[in-house]
Amino acid sequence: MEEDLKNQGYSKEEEYFHKLNQELIKKMKEKAEALESTDNETK
Repeated sequence: MEEDLKNQGYSKEEEYFHKLNQELIKKMKEKAEALESTDNETK
């Protein structure tokens, strides 16, 4: 994938922020799923 990004002209800075955003999205999804499961338990 890194090679694909380089071929498309992405810079190291863009690669860094892409990775950071992916990690934040993953954490937010996990948090939302955890909240959803606790909501379902209380109903």
